[in-house]
Amino acid sequence: MLELFKTMWDRWQGVAKGIMAAQNAVLMGFAYYVGLGPVAIFFRITGKQLIDRAPAPPHAKSFWLPRSGKPMTMDEANRQF
Repeated sequence: MLELFKTMWDRWQGVAKGIMAAQNAVLMGFAYYVGLGPVAIFFRITGKQLIDRAPAPPHAKSFWLPRSGKPMTMDEANRQF
């Protein structure tokens, strides 16, 4: 009898994992479209960009931004943001 319950429990766990995977995909997809969708639409309408995606000038050797010539103090290095 115990062996029957173990088999039933193992099968139930397999079914529950499948249900969990489907539920997770639905909930995460819903959160993505409801949470990120309005934010993306807002930034499209206002024309704002959070990152600098401007192309580098043709004469530039790389896409890196130049640093200021001032050396950084230890306090400034510890407070990066």
